[in-house]
Amino acid sequence: MTTDPRVDQLVHAVLKPGFAGTTEPPPWLADAIQRGLGGVVYFSHNIGDVEATAALSARLHDLGDVLIATDEEGGIVSRLGARGGSPHVGAAMLGRVDDVAATRAVGAAIGADLLASGIDIDLAPVVDVNSNPANPVIGVRSFGSTPDLVSRHAVAYAEGLQATGVAATAKHFPGHGDTAVDSHVGLPRVDASLEVLREREMAPFAAAVDAGVRAVMTAHVIVPALDPTRPATISAAALSMLRDDLGFDGVIMTDALDMGAIRDTIGLGEGCVQALLAGADLLGLGNPVLGATDSDKDARVFAEAHGAVLAAVREGRLPVERLEAAAHRVDALRHWRRTRPAHTTAADGSPDRSVASRALATRGRIGVPRGPLQVLDIRRQRNVAAGALSSSTVRAVLDGAPGSTLTTAFVLPDAVEGHAEETQLALRADLPVADVVVMGAPGHDLEQDEQLRRCVSANPRVLVLVTGFATGTEELSGAQQVIWTFGDSLPTAVAVAALLHR
Repeated sequence: MTTDPRVDQLVHAVLKPGFAGTTEPPPWLADAIQRGLGGVVYFSHNIGDVEATAALSARLHDLGDVLIATDEEGGIVSRLGARGGSPHVGAAMLGRVDDVAATRAVGAAIGADLLASGIDIDLAPVVDVNSNPANPVIGVRSFGSTPDLVSRHAVAYAEGLQATGVAATAKHFPGHGDTAVDSHVGLPRVDASLEVLREREMAPFAAAVDAGVRAVMTAHVIVPALDPTRPATISAAALSMLRDDLGFDGVIMTDALDMGAIRDTIGLGEGCVQALLAGADLLGLGNPVLGATDSDKDARVFAEAHGAVLAAVREGRLPVERLEAAAHRVDALRHWRRTRPAHTTAADGSPDRSVASRALATRGRIGVPRGPLQVLDIRRQRNVAAGALSSSTVRAVLDGAPGSTLTTAFVLPDAVEGHAEETQLALRADLPVADVVVMGAPGHDLEQDEQLRRCVSANPRVLVLVTGFATGTEELSGAQQVIWTFGDSLPTAVAVAALLHR
C-alpha cells in the first residue's frame, strides 16, 4: 500500500529512538532523519569523548533537523559521565544543601557540557517528590521529599540549563516518587487522592511549567485518582491535567515505551498509538542494546513503532490532526533550540565541589586505619536508570589507600542498565572483615542490611559509607562512624576522600 508522504513525515516527526553506534548513524537512522525524524536519544553506549560525541551529533544534524536528547541529571544518572563518573552532583545533594543559586549554576554547567557535545535536550530535571523511601528508581535522583523543596530546585535547575540554550525536560509526570515498583521492569501505582496529587506530585510540575520548561516526560505509572486502568503515558485523563490544569503547551514526551510497564502489558506498538491518542507528542523508544541478542534490534524497534503508528492512521484509529498537532509542538521546540542564543561560560566545577562537601552527613569521628584497607561493597540493588555509571566515591577511597582491596559481597552478573534479577545476586563465601563497608539505601534490601549487621559485629569501628537515598539519621546497626553521601559523583568522591585522608 502506498503511503502518503505527508503522513509518513508526520509519523517520523513524533518518534525519538535510541540506536547503536558511536561514530556513524546506522542506515535506517540516517534514512529516518532525512524523512523528518523528530529526535534521537543518546545512551552511554553512544558516548565517546567530547570531540567524538560532538562529531556524531554534527553528523546527525547534517542529515536533518533532528533533536538530540540524553539523560544528564548529574549524580548517578549521567550519560556523559557513564565511564569516568559524573562531574556534577545529583539532585539529592542539591536539595540537601538547599542553595538555589548553586542549583542554577550546576544546571548551567550541565548545559555547557551538553552543548559541547552537540546535544539539544536534557531529559532532566527529575521533579518527582521522593515521598516513598522504598522507591527503587527515584531515590537520590529527586531533590527531596517535600513539594516545596523539589519545586524551587526544579525551577533553578531548568532555568540554569535553559539559559545555555539546551531544553529542559521535567519528569516523570504526574509523579513517580510515591512508588515501590520500578517502571523499567513493572507497572507501578500511586494510590493517592486527587487532593494529595495536586499538593504533592503536581506542584513541582506546575512550578516548572510556570518557569518555562520546554518539555515534560510522562511516567508509566497508574494513578487511580486520574485513571484507574491506564498508565499516565497512555491516559488522556492524566495528560489533560498537564495541558488543561497546568497550562503546558510544550512537548509532552514519553518515557521509553519499550520499558516493562508498557512492553509487557499492551506492547510497544500499541503503546505508541495509545500515547499519541492520549496527547503525547514525542515517543521515546528506549535503549536498543538493553537485552539485545542481535545487532539489528534498534532497527526492528523503530520499524515496529513506525509501522504501528502508520497502521493506526490508515485504519482511522489515529486522526492525522493529532499527528499534526504533535509534530507542530516538536517543530516549535526545534525552532526554540535553533534560535536560542547559546550562553555558556567555562565551568570551573566550584559549585559542584561546594555542594558535594556541604551535602555530606557524618556520625562519629571519621577515620580509617593507615595503610591498605579492606573495602566491602554490600550493595545488591542497582538503579536501572543509572546505566553503567561507575562508583567514583568507592574508587576514591581505594585510591587514597594504595594496596586496598575491594570485595563485592554479592555476585553481580553482567547486566545492561544496571538491572539484574534478584535471584541472581548470590552471596559470596569467605567475606573479609571490612574496614569500610559501602551500602545503598538503608532498609531497602534485607540481605544488604543483614550484611551490614555482620560487618558492624565483626568490626565495631568499621566505616559505613551510605550512597543511596537516606535521611542521615538511620541507626545502621549501631555503626560508630558513618558517612552519608546522598548519591555519587566525582565531586562527592573528592569530598569523601578529603574527609578520610585529611
